Amino acid sequence: MRQKESPMLSALLYTLVAISLFLTVRILSTPSAIGLGQNSTTSVSANLTNTKKIEDVFAPVRMIVHTDKRTYLTQMPEIMKKVNDLLGESLLDGIEAVSTYTQEEFDALILSPTQVEIRFAEEVPLELLSRYFTNLEEDYYDARIDRIIFNSKEEDPIYLLNDETKQVFTAARPDNLLQPLVDLYEGQKDGYMEVESYESESAISYLPKEAITIQKLVYLVEKPSNSYFIDLLFNDTTDLKDNGNDEFVSYSDNISELSIEKATGQLSYYRNILDPEELPDYRLIRDSFHEIKMLDNWTNPFYFYGFDEETDNVYYRRYVNGYPIFGEVDYGLTRIHMSGSSLTELQFLTQVIQTPLTDRGEDVTLLSGKDLLAALDSGGYSSQEIQMIALGYDWTFSEESNRLVNLTPKWFIQIDGVWNSLDRWIGATETEAADSGL
Repeated sequence: MRQKESPMLSALLYTLVAISLFLTVRILSTPSAIGLGQNSTTSVSANLTNTKKIEDVFAPVRMIVHTDKRTYLTQMPEIMKKVNDLLGESLLDGIEAVSTYTQEEFDALILSPTQVEIRFAEEVPLELLSRYFTNLEEDYYDARIDRIIFNSKEEDPIYLLNDETKQVFTAARPDNLLQPLVDLYEGQKDGYMEVESYESESAISYLPKEAITIQKLVYLVEKPSNSYFIDLLFNDTTDLKDNGNDEFVSYSDNISELSIEKATGQLSYYRNILDPEELPDYRLIRDSFHEIKMLDNWTNPFYFYGFDEETDNVYYRRYVNGYPIFGEVDYGLTRIHMSGSSLTELQFLTQVIQTPLTDRGEDVTLLSGKDLLAALDSGGYSSQEIQMIALGYDWTFSEESNRLVNLTPKWFIQIDGVWNSLDRWIGATETEAADSGL
């Protein structure tokens, strides 16, 4: 006797068949996915990407509190977010005046006692800080600043400084703005370290008075699938040429080319643009942000890190726990070249940290500022050669697996536009001396 088929079972079978057919059509109709899953790094959902906000990327990274006799610095993300949020309440009316200071006047303004200083990683166009103002005139959109100073004299204005040009912009002081910043220091003093000022080639900066201990971090890393980037960077994927090899995933069409290094996930992209429109720098920088926010899926802090007027390159840098990421290969840096409002070149690391391996962490003690400068001096580097010094993480892939990354705290020094760790700068001088027979 023939058994009656269950209606529920039939519905389930039809559903499974429909899903199977859908997936088959999807795979066959998406040529960009063919051969792109060969990297052993686990892929993550692309929804990690669209988390960046312009007010978070163009934001200060350090706050310095100048008391009568001592100076304290913090770069804790929680504190700096509160600083940025406070300034973002449009508390400043607009620019009242601009002056160019002498070097001595400029340094004296920075090092005055009893004031709070807010620092950016690099000089930021004022238009990208317009949320700080109720009325920022268009004439100042392209003006750029590195730091903001709030001193204790209520009758004084707010000072906005450009380290390179020594320009000082002033804005009227709102009522009761300094006190909330002071409260961020008074309420969390353990988040600050005592520092001493030093003068480099570029500007006055700060280094810790005592040796500092930071934990080395180990993370599992993940990345979106290669097809995710292909779908975003190519308008039409039907005629892509596969130029890949054992080391690189590589695709191109008539106007653009993409390559992703299989071992590391480093992405490079080029697109040919004809007759780009002329844009003011602040527009070009803003447009670069709108390009990268759709591509770089870094979910930790990520900051604007400079603009090169000669090349139209815009730079951004990844941060962890308030510290920038560097490396022998600078995996923390994102570089975008803009032609007008269009992206023409792009380079960044597709891999992101996801899961910390807390049992592998270890404390690393770094030199005090005084000992650091002494080490550089003995290595043949004077303070006038040094452009910037930063405490950051050295990103290296583990020898165990390309799914593991080590973030080792180190001192990094910029000389002639190049960032290297202290050991590499000193090691380079020792190698040069050995090669010369000294």
